[in-house]
Amino acid sequence: MTISGQPSRTDWDRVRKSIATDEPIPYDANDPDDGPYDPNDDEAVDRFLIETNRVNPPAPAEKKIAKAS
Repeated sequence: MTISGQPSRTDWDRVRKSIATDEPIPYDANDPDDGPYDPNDDEAVDRFLIETNRVNPPAPAEKKIAKAS
């Protein structure tokens, strides 16, 4: 069950089999809906994430200020 109480429509047996066999993720470089990089190419994924973090750096973590009692 999902959080909303509805049964999951994901075929988890198929997902587990895909992971176990290291099945490649379907990707078509000519399809703009498939994203900016090939998810099966580790170097392309790393380049994309490095560039994304350079352009949009993560927000600094908030520092907790200890209260003086």
